[in-house]
Amino acid sequence: MCARYTLTAEDKEILKAHPLKGLEGYQPDPNIAITDKGLIITSDEPDRIQHMHFGIVPHNALSNKLTYDTWNIRSEEVMDKKTYRPLLVNRKTCLIISDGFIEWKEEADGKDPYHFTLLGRKEKTFCFAGLWSQWMDPETNEPYRTYGIMTTTSNETVGRVHTKKRMPVILPRNQELKWLDKNKSIDELLAMCVPYPDSLMVATKLNRDINAVSTKKKPNKGIDLLKPLNTDEEPKQGDLGL
Repeated sequence: MCARYTLTAEDKEILKAHPLKGLEGYQPDPNIAITDKGLIITSDEPDRIQHMHFGIVPHNALSNKLTYDTWNIRSEEVMDKKTYRPLLVNRKTCLIISDGFIEWKEEADGKDPYHFTLLGRKEKTFCFAGLWSQWMDPETNEPYRTYGIMTTTSNETVGRVHTKKRMPVILPRNQELKWLDKNKSIDELLAMCVPYPDSLMVATKLNRDINAVSTKKKPNKGIDLLKPLNTDEEPKQGDLGL
């Protein structure tokens, strides 16, 4: 699944694709992990960018602590899950702004990370399809907004690395506003949850330094984490050397 992704684009690059308010406080992040904040555009407020936490906290949860996997949402099962069905029924759809995602290939001595990015787009950024939720703090009455990424079966490029053959739903630019359209039927929305074309993706092998999740005591957010691994076996588009 997709539990780590990247957003290292400059402000002007994000605003080129999404000229909206709300970008204040943005910091590039090469290692966005669960509970970290990401940039989100919702169907409820499509005119602004919001900062939300990765991993859905249901509105009726006892606390905002994640107790199970809510960062990835299998599109084939979304209507069968009590956490996600109400979100889709009520069109709590969102765009998750990104410029790449990380998946790992299992090796005998550990996991090798690969950075997946897109080709053939005018802008550096793209959007995952997602759902979002709002939990209210019972003590402060402050909202805590969270999101999860829709996933689908992987294309061949991702499948060569990801043994579970899954990948995030990446929306073509001309489908982003459709995903936010509250008038779209559920079937129309789910029809967008398909693998992204292999010919428009590239994978780059990274150093294992990115594997560590960042914490306050041990931050792991350096932009050099996305530097391609210096190896003759570095994977290229359509050929991961596997």
